[in-house]
Amino acid sequence: MDDVFARFSENRWDDFLDELDKIRVSVVDPAERPQMKATARRDAREAGSQPLLVRMAIADHYLNLLAIGVWAGDESWRADLRDLVATLVPDGDESRDDGLLSSVIAVVLAQLLQDARLRGGSEADVIARAAWEKAQEWAAYAEDRHVERLLHASTEAGARVVTASEVQEVVELATAAADDQHAETLAALEAEGLNAEVMNGVWVVDGDFRNPVRAAARAITLTGYGCVLARNERQSAVMLWHENTLAMADSKVPRWRVYPILAPVTPQSKFSGGEGLPATRDTHPLAPAPEVVRRLADAVGVNLSHLLAALR
Repeated sequence: MDDVFARFSENRWDDFLDELDKIRVSVVDPAERPQMKATARRDAREAGSQPLLVRMAIADHYLNLLAIGVWAGDESWRADLRDLVATLVPDGDESRDDGLLSSVIAVVLAQLLQDARLRGGSEADVIARAAWEKAQEWAAYAEDRHVERLLHASTEAGARVVTASEVQEVVELATAAADDQHAETLAALEAEGLNAEVMNGVWVVDGDFRNPVRAAARAITLTGYGCVLARNERQSAVMLWHENTLAMADSKVPRWRVYPILAPVTPQSKFSGGEGLPATRDTHPLAPAPEVVRRLADAVGVNLSHLLAALR
C-alpha cells in the first residue's frame, strides 16, 4: 500500500476531506500512466484489509486518476471500482461518519453508472448493477456538503468525472428504492420510454409504441421473471416468464405461444427479429389455458383469468 495513504490510518474523520485535497493530483505525464494504473490496481486489490478511511481514500484516488485521464480509452477501471465499492460497506463495529461514507459511496456509484444501466446486459451494465446491489442502501444518506468536495474537475483528454446532478440522481434512486421495492425497475423502464405500473403483480405498460409484443419483451427483460402486459390503443400483449420458459399471447393472434429462454438469449433478443413472431411448435388455444401457462402464472403469482380478460 502506498505511503501516501498512511495519513488516513489514524481514524481522523474530521480531517478526511482536507487530507484528500493534499494527495489529489491535477496532471500526469502520459508516460507515467501505465505505472499509475498498475499501482492503483494493486491498492484496490489490497484495500479490503485496510481501515475504512484508507479504503475511502483509495476510492477517491481512483476517481482522481479517472479525472486526469489515466484510464483514457480503457474501461478496465470499472471492475476495480466495483470491487472498491464493496470494501466501502463497513463492518458493523467499524467507527464511521455515515454522511461522509455515504457521500463517497454515492459518488463512486455515479461514476460506475456513467454510460451504464442498472438493467442492461453490457459488461458495464452488469458491473454497475453488482456495485449497486452491494452499496445502494448507503448512497441514500449522502450529504450535499460532502458530495461537493468529493467531485473532481478536469479538462484532460479522456477524463471521466461525475457531476453533482449525476450524484443526485443516484441519491434519489437509492432513496426511492428504500421506500419502494419497484423503484429501480420503474426507473429502468422510464429510461427506455416505457411508462409502467404494477397492478396485482403484473407490470402494465401503456404507450403509443407500434408493436406491443416487442414492448412487452423489452419490459420483461428489464423486470426479470414475472408478467408483463403491454398495450396501445389497438393491441395488447402478455408475457409470462419464469426460469427457462416464456409464454406469450397477443390480442391479434389469440393463442398461447411457448418458448425456451436459455442464456444468453433474453425475451428481448428472442422477439427482436422481423415483423412476425418467432417460430415455435409449442402453441395452444388461449382458453382454456394449457398446463404450462397455468404453471407459469402460479410461479409468478398472477391471476390468469385477469390476463385473459386483458387480451379480449
